[in-house]
Amino acid sequence: MRRIPISRFLNDTGDQPVFRKWIYYGGHTMFFNLFGKNKDEYMAAYAKKLSDAVLDDALDETVLEELIRYAKEKDLSNKQLASAQAMACDKVFEELYQEGYMTDEDYELYQSLIEACYMMKEKEKYRYQTIAKRCNAIYKIQEEGLLPKINPDYASVKYREGEALHFAASAKLMKLSGTNEKGLVISKDSPFRAGSLKDPSNGPWKEDIQGAFWITTERVGFRGKNASFTLEIKDLDHAELDRGPLRFFEKGKEIPEAVRIDDYEMAGAILTNLFQKQ
Repeated sequence: MRRIPISRFLNDTGDQPVFRKWIYYGGHTMFFNLFGKNKDEYMAAYAKKLSDAVLDDALDETVLEELIRYAKEKDLSNKQLASAQAMACDKVFEELYQEGYMTDEDYELYQSLIEACYMMKEKEKYRYQTIAKRCNAIYKIQEEGLLPKINPDYASVKYREGEALHFAASAKLMKLSGTNEKGLVISKDSPFRAGSLKDPSNGPWKEDIQGAFWITTERVGFRGKNASFTLEIKDLDHAELDRGPLRFFEKGKEIPEAVRIDDYEMAGAILTNLFQKQ
């Protein structure tokens, strides 16, 4: 199984107020020590103890108390403890996210870990939670056939009766500047599997117009300031990923519409589900 590091999904930085709890060790508040010695070895050991407990489904009060005692014994500062807990989140993610998604059981395990990371900042915890939720959503789409439904106001679409919005994201309309290289085909007979992307580059395509891309129950579309398109899913021969952006080939047409988005795997999983229903 192929391990995928969580760093692939982390692209936001910034500080938020520290977690609301004060941490007391033996009646003394533990404050960040600006002049603390390098304790990478102790931080790594803490992270291993925590991640191993989660992966063994053995995270309980006894383990948490042992971790508190260990942190006190090694005199880990608030910042060092937060870093160790983030290391544990990374380790567990790399173990659980090996098939392109995160199962319901693994998602619950990961949530228990995040809840136990009391010293991590709220913004950082939120990022981990968002990534895990996205990975679990792909599992539900691919393995259980459950499509996400999001706020219809997120896309400028005149909805038909019974039509729901399943995906909406910032996008760039792409223009072909060479010969399209055949990528991974997505169709009723060729389902997309999460984790199968190998070359999600622009390929022979150039960015053209900034806008928004969306997928509904019946259509896909893009809307920008000076250009837009709407395609009926039933009129599509197939879509493609890899060796270029997300491309849509209508039946009987050679030149596709193409958009660049951040999350090709989520879009690919949703399109596979919709193609299967045609």
